[in-house]
Amino acid sequence: MIKIAVIGECMVELYQDKTGSYKQTFGGDTFNCAVYLKRSLKNAKVEYITVLGEDLRSSQMLDFFHKENLETTYVDRLKDKSPGLYIIDTHKGERSFDYWRGQAAAKELFLTQSLDKLSKDLLNFDLIYFSAITLAIMSEKGRENLFKIIKKARAAGVKIAFDSNYRPRLYKNQDDARRIYKQVVNYTDIFLPSIDDEIDLWGASTPSDIIKKSLEAGIKEIIITCGKEDIVCHYDGITVHKKTKQLKNIVDSTSAGDSFNGQYLASRLKEKSVNKSIKKAKKLAAKVIMHKGAIMPKDKND
Repeated sequence: MIKIAVIGECMVELYQDKTGSYKQTFGGDTFNCAVYLKRSLKNAKVEYITVLGEDLRSSQMLDFFHKENLETTYVDRLKDKSPGLYIIDTHKGERSFDYWRGQAAAKELFLTQSLDKLSKDLLNFDLIYFSAITLAIMSEKGRENLFKIIKKARAAGVKIAFDSNYRPRLYKNQDDARRIYKQVVNYTDIFLPSIDDEIDLWGASTPSDIIKKSLEAGIKEIIITCGKEDIVCHYDGITVHKKTKQLKNIVDSTSAGDSFNGQYLASRLKEKSVNKSIKKAKKLAAKVIMHKGAIMPKDKND
């Protein structure tokens, strides 16, 4: 059985329905990816690795994980902590967020009681996936522990996938973010950046710049989302530009990239080609953005 570990933070999500009332559910970049990956790869074991509180919302969140058939072997729970919360506002399909993370338990990732077990068990997975948001919310010690583990895991043949979700407000400053990025790319096999995030972090960047830096770091598979325009991929020494069809009447672009990543990784783990995997990933993302919130109903996934 294929074993995948997805590491990060799930939050309480609030969004407005058609009546203007707020609906509460759950979401978060790596969590969204885990859900769509599992839906697309039903026979795989997908572990979602996070830290929760002992409050009611954390218990409801854990139930939600299980409803999505995610494994929670390594989810630790802490007293006096709770999940973070975000509210989605949309305008013509484009979303903006307000966040509350003060007591977020996920900040304790790779510092809790499951650390020793993770240090051993993750060496036997097929894929480990996390994002720059995962890294940003963690403590310096937590990141050090994670990097030690993924370095060993990669040496043992585990594939490491990284999404460059750069959120400036989560870092001390830009230099700190750049330092962390420079570390993680050296442990990455599959890189899933967006051109917007790369420009925000590094200044003027082109797909060619990103590919060049990624190859120098030893990354073999690079999939760059370029806003509403192109997807640029580099694999087996070949760079390909793929046009993205412009969709009208988008409902909510939340989780477009996360669902793309989940489907892309699922297809690659099924040994589909990069081209076919991108095609399937684009198709799923196009469905997701026609629904409110990060996670669309299961019956709409197929």
